[in-house]
Amino acid sequence: MAHFVKPCYPLLFVFFLSLLQSILTTQEGEALVKWKNSLAPSSFLDSWSLTNLDNLCNWTGITCNSAGSVSLINLCEKQLDGMLSEFGFTSFPNLNNLTLAVNNFSGPIPAAIENLTELRYLDLSNNYLDGPIPFQVSHLQRLLILNLSRNALQALNWSNFSPMPFLRILKLSRNHLASKFPNFISNSHSLTHLDLSYNMFTGDLACEPIFANLHKLEVLSLVDNSFEGPFPPNIFKLSKLKRLALSGNKFSGPIPNDIRLLCDLESLYLGNNSFEGPLPPNIFKLSKLKDLVLWRNKFSGYIPNSINLLSALEALDLYSNFFEGPLPPNIFKLSKLRILSLGNNNFSGSVSNNIGLLPELETLYLDSNLFEGPLPPHIFKLSKLRYLDLSNNRNLFERSIPIGLGLLTNLNYLDLHSSNLSGDISSAIGNLKLLVFLDLSFNQLTGPLSKIVSNLTNLIYLDVSHNSLSGNISDLWKYYLSGNIPKEYKDHPTLEYINLSGNHFTGELPTTICNVTSLSVLDLSNNGLSGALPNCFANLADRLLYINLANNQFRGTIPTTLSKSCQLTYLNMDNNEFEGLVPPSLANCKHLKILDIGNNKIGGTFPSWLYVLGELEVLVLRSNKLYGTISGRSIEDPFPKLRIVDLSDNQFTGHLPIQYFKNMKSTDNMYNYLNSTGGIYFTYEAAVSLTVKGTEYEIANNLHIYTAIDLSCNKFQGEIPKIIGELRWLALLNLSHNSLTGPIPSLLRNMKELQSLDLSSNQLTGAIPPQLTAMTFLEVLNLSGNHLSGEIPQKGQFSTFNNDSYLGNSALCGLPLTKKCANTTSPPQEVGNGDEDDAGDEWTWEAIVMGYGCGLICGLSSAYIVLKLGRPWWFVRYVEVLQLKLMKRYA
Repeated sequence: MAHFVKPCYPLLFVFFLSLLQSILTTQEGEALVKWKNSLAPSSFLDSWSLTNLDNLCNWTGITCNSAGSVSLINLCEKQLDGMLSEFGFTSFPNLNNLTLAVNNFSGPIPAAIENLTELRYLDLSNNYLDGPIPFQVSHLQRLLILNLSRNALQALNWSNFSPMPFLRILKLSRNHLASKFPNFISNSHSLTHLDLSYNMFTGDLACEPIFANLHKLEVLSLVDNSFEGPFPPNIFKLSKLKRLALSGNKFSGPIPNDIRLLCDLESLYLGNNSFEGPLPPNIFKLSKLKDLVLWRNKFSGYIPNSINLLSALEALDLYSNFFEGPLPPNIFKLSKLRILSLGNNNFSGSVSNNIGLLPELETLYLDSNLFEGPLPPHIFKLSKLRYLDLSNNRNLFERSIPIGLGLLTNLNYLDLHSSNLSGDISSAIGNLKLLVFLDLSFNQLTGPLSKIVSNLTNLIYLDVSHNSLSGNISDLWKYYLSGNIPKEYKDHPTLEYINLSGNHFTGELPTTICNVTSLSVLDLSNNGLSGALPNCFANLADRLLYINLANNQFRGTIPTTLSKSCQLTYLNMDNNEFEGLVPPSLANCKHLKILDIGNNKIGGTFPSWLYVLGELEVLVLRSNKLYGTISGRSIEDPFPKLRIVDLSDNQFTGHLPIQYFKNMKSTDNMYNYLNSTGGIYFTYEAAVSLTVKGTEYEIANNLHIYTAIDLSCNKFQGEIPKIIGELRWLALLNLSHNSLTGPIPSLLRNMKELQSLDLSSNQLTGAIPPQLTAMTFLEVLNLSGNHLSGEIPQKGQFSTFNNDSYLGNSALCGLPLTKKCANTTSPPQEVGNGDEDDAGDEWTWEAIVMGYGCGLICGLSSAYIVLKLGRPWWFVRYVEVLQLKLMKRYA
């Protein structure tokens, strides 16, 4: 009888399963090694090797499932550099978590990513990925979390994306996404967290039911986009919402009273929009609210006493609105408050002593209001206070700095600028040894500074400008600038920003100032400092961005050893006694934007090497001893970014060098130094002194909008070159007090932006071209002291100029002069449009305008300067016109 052996099917199945798993493991390992080889070498991936396949599940960043297949790849913060194009997306059938965040990956996200069909968690954030987000990402239908934030990704057509039914968290923040709201999101019903912040999304969210189906949403962040329209009413359907952040958009109108429907809301961020009106009463019924942030809007009215209903409130930020009236008594019952920011409003009355009932307070901003003193003593019991700004309240203090400030020993930030303070700086300031930021500027403080500052070894920012402080400059910061620096600060001094301008400091700069290696901004202007600069001063330029030594009595030569690592962007040495040459080593300062060495004793010819400074925008060399002709040699495009040039009151000769300054155009780049350290932001605004009708003004605000040429008070000869018509963006031009001859070129009509022209005290001849009457922005005209003849044009702006504009031209006639013209037919006064040669046609010459004497007819800063200094009507008109044009230009 035959016997048959039963086949071992279970064993055979296990064998084949093991074989398949081995093949899969090999495939996954090979794919990982292939991808590794496409990346920049990294020691973090040393374990990834074909000789180590048996140990795949122990490779760096690799986790396997129970069957030994790769289920998780986590390479977060491994400094990896490369692309995703070589990643084997088809080789990982069981991968459910791919985390590559915080690396240096670049290039696009491959469409093949859709092959990771088991993926639940995808985090590619904090890299340099670019290109459009592939719609194939939405084919990962099992995804729970998708984080693509902090890259350079773009949006194409969102209509190709599929809704993602299980997606809970979607983060697309800080990319370059510019489109309407992505429509696939509206039908991704499981979303609890949506972050589209810091992109360029647009549209009116009130027009469509975008949020109607997102009933599970708890966090919605649309910060810093360009959404507009009223508060989106569909948001009120998000009944589970805990955090709503709409700051930094273009939303407008009131906040609806339906805000009460968001009964679980804990954080409401609406700052930096155009919301307006009073706060809706129902906002105070959000009993779970912890953060109410409404800064920089147009909210108005009183803060109701019912604010105490927000008993969980920890942060109240109403900064920069139009709130008014006294602080409601019940605001001091919010015992959990950590942040109270009420600055830049119209609050008035006294600050209650009950402010001491806020024991958790860490930030208190009451600046720029109408508060009256005295400052309540209980404010000095707020022992946790770290940030305190009481500035710009003219009556909050009783003239002197309160001694009680010394009790706030945890302060990091103290701002008391523009507070009508006088007397010596209180020694209490010296007790605040944790201070990082100290601003006492624009007061009437007197006495020395050195003893106070010597204790503040953590200072980063020090501004005591515009006071009446005194003392020898070498006595300052002895604690910083000597061998007495504590060990922990000796190698890394902290001072980054020093502004001592507008005081009465005297003496010479000590060589020890060069030890402050952390400096970025140094402003010692408008003091009584003297002596030569220390030889090491040039070394500071390797770190310093801004140096302002203007209006002192420094002497000697400007340091000549500026290195190729020079970082300077702003150098102002105006109105001192420097002599010698402009140091050629300044050519190493490739980032220099503003150079002002005016009003000194600098000699030599024009420093032609300045042409290599391609970033230079402002050049002021006025009132020195410079001489000779100005030549651009063979420079093809000299000074490509120059906007302001003042070479007045020197001894330059030859023809006008207009061709070297033909790129005049205003800019939207502010001259601000902006930095943030430890959460504290501070700025420095560059300034230049410009001459307006013989008077110097310091221009800081709006400096970036000026375009001006001042070549007055020199010995230039010859005719005004026709190339001047190419200066289409020039606003102010002064060629007065030279020896210019010939006619006024009618091509001046092309200078459509010109608002001020001074051609006075030359030897110009011929008639005033009638074409110039089309220059609608012309505000100031001075053609006096020439040999002009004929009838004065009467159209356009010319009908507004008085006889001062034409005095000293004996052959001119007609209004506003008393001399009448002969009874002959005058040439037509129409404005010509042709481009004909105007060299000999005395009725096609043109004139533009400006004040008397030498000096740059430039300046006309801002409405602020007008109000403060009470200057003539044309000051106001100039700023209004300039702002109107800029609004049109950049709209």
